[in-house]
Amino acid sequence: MPNLNSQQREIIKRSQKSVSWFLSNFGRIKHPSAGVLPFKPFSYQREAIKCFRNHRLNIFRKCRQSGISKISGAFATWFAMMHSHKTVLIVSRRNEDAMGFLRDHIVFLYEHLPPWMKEIWKPKKQNEHEIIFPNGSRIQSLTSHPEVLRGNAASLNIIDEAAFIQGMDTMWAAGWPTLQHGGNVIVISTTNGIGNWYWSTWTDAEAGVNGFNPILVNWWDMDWAIEYRDSISNEFKRIAPCDGLKKCSDKKEISRYGPYWSPWLEDQYNALQDQGDGWKFEQEILASFIGSGNTVLSKEALAHVQTTIKEPEQKIVGYQTYVHPVSGNVEDLNFDFDEVDQGLWVWKRPVTGGKNISPHSYVMGVDIATGKGRDYSAIEVFDIDTMEQVAEFMARCLPRDLVKYIDRIGRWYNCALAIVERNNGGDTLIDSLRYDIMYPRIWRKKEINDKPRSNSSGQRSLKVSQYGFSTSLASKPKLNKFLIDFISANNEEGYKIYSSRLLKQLQIYVRKRDRTGRDTNKTEAEDGAGNFDDLVIACALALIGTSDALSVGEGNLIPISSNNDFDIKDPTHNNQSQEHYLGKGGQSLLMPLTIVPDDMSDVSKEKYLEQFATQLGGIQVNNGGPIVSPTKQYYER
Repeated sequence: MPNLNSQQREIIKRSQKSVSWFLSNFGRIKHPSAGVLPFKPFSYQREAIKCFRNHRLNIFRKCRQSGISKISGAFATWFAMMHSHKTVLIVSRRNEDAMGFLRDHIVFLYEHLPPWMKEIWKPKKQNEHEIIFPNGSRIQSLTSHPEVLRGNAASLNIIDEAAFIQGMDTMWAAGWPTLQHGGNVIVISTTNGIGNWYWSTWTDAEAGVNGFNPILVNWWDMDWAIEYRDSISNEFKRIAPCDGLKKCSDKKEISRYGPYWSPWLEDQYNALQDQGDGWKFEQEILASFIGSGNTVLSKEALAHVQTTIKEPEQKIVGYQTYVHPVSGNVEDLNFDFDEVDQGLWVWKRPVTGGKNISPHSYVMGVDIATGKGRDYSAIEVFDIDTMEQVAEFMARCLPRDLVKYIDRIGRWYNCALAIVERNNGGDTLIDSLRYDIMYPRIWRKKEINDKPRSNSSGQRSLKVSQYGFSTSLASKPKLNKFLIDFISANNEEGYKIYSSRLLKQLQIYVRKRDRTGRDTNKTEAEDGAGNFDDLVIACALALIGTSDALSVGEGNLIPISSNNDFDIKDPTHNNQSQEHYLGKGGQSLLMPLTIVPDDMSDVSKEKYLEQFATQLGGIQVNNGGPIVSPTKQYYER
């Protein structure tokens, strides 16, 4: 290192401590219209620097012209210059992008430093893809390929325009074992649809389940102004995105511009329209995740759902006591799962009724997985009275365990009407719910028979189908119609959705097209690793049953019971309270006598009622009909 005076040594010390101070005093940037400008980091750029230093993994969702690539490149330059023997790896989708990032955001900054600084850090090696400083630190800028992260272990990794890198999920999976040893990561990108690695990683980061720190930069965060005199027209120019900023008020404005408008935004909108790239406005300026443009729910409905998302009141964890409603056996039901994003989320606990309060009605949609693949079993619970989502369960579990989760959650929510998927082994599960668990309320399709009865004058009978709902190519339009009709863009209409897990799946639930762009009549999750629609199907199934979900009060349960002991609580909840509740014959053990299936033989019906009588402990069966003789404990209650 050359001889330095005291002032220069002090400058280096201060530069080592503060990235912002170093850039504000010695940094330069290149603007396409204004030329070379002092690098004065904007407020959100300074916040980004703090994130780089406080979080190992950072991911941006940004609009264009926000200067995120510049601040990331400047941070990488500072990091390599001020720390010895560090490696910075920059990954871009194309070779020209890789060379451009190094040239514009690394080399340009170095070349515009004061001469004495350039002398200290004069590169030992420099080419279009690499710069090596005398302190042993290097910055490489390479084209993406599956082994680039694994084969080039780095202290700091910058992935530029990650949403546009083909095979990004493969590259990340290959490099993750290397990154786990301590390499920091900055992911930069504008949005590029749904279903890809970048979209999935961002949405998981927002949900707090993958370790990434999400950094959102909206266009209205760009509170800067650049003023200059145009060298050709000699006119004074000012670029200031937030000049004239106003909040959009009517639906047309919001649909076109988002929540805010400014003259700068109008210029961006018109320029892209004139270029024939109007679709890029949402992607590059509004930073919206737009996919194939073929989502089942409208853009407006999805945007509205995003405003209602909130954290659950409780995420049920640990072992919960489960009392088998027929045998009375007590066991522990595990609500801990391997993945953080699995489990039971609760936004509103059940309203069971009380003084001057009627019990609420609930409906529960159940989508079934085999338990052996990568898909999930899902349960969605909605309150019919308040028209809102109250609970959600998602997990990889075997069908025999799913039956218990359905029974536990459903009985807790006032014996919610369960609309269960019939296919994928659903018919077997439904039989288990009906005969083994004796769950009281399982949905079956009901419709008026078109043909009048032969012994009546024009009267038509009620025709009922099998229990559960069969999801197929033919029935998907009906499911989709309920989603569209019941999840609205209007705050005054439709059901309120609170789950970030469900929103994520709604955003990738699309009408599929073939390679020529023609509609295939299929609706499912967008192609991509980690994309599922299990919660969407469970939601649609629940909505189908909303018109049939009558209130479960005391009138249709025998004997009359009102008891609040049955509750899902924390892991400290012990077996004694459940065993005590079992002895009292509480509501979780009761079922309406009217659900005896009409398609059963007389012998099976009698056996079915005998099971129910044994369950209640005070009912005898005589000639196929129940005689109610409540127990002593019932009168004492």
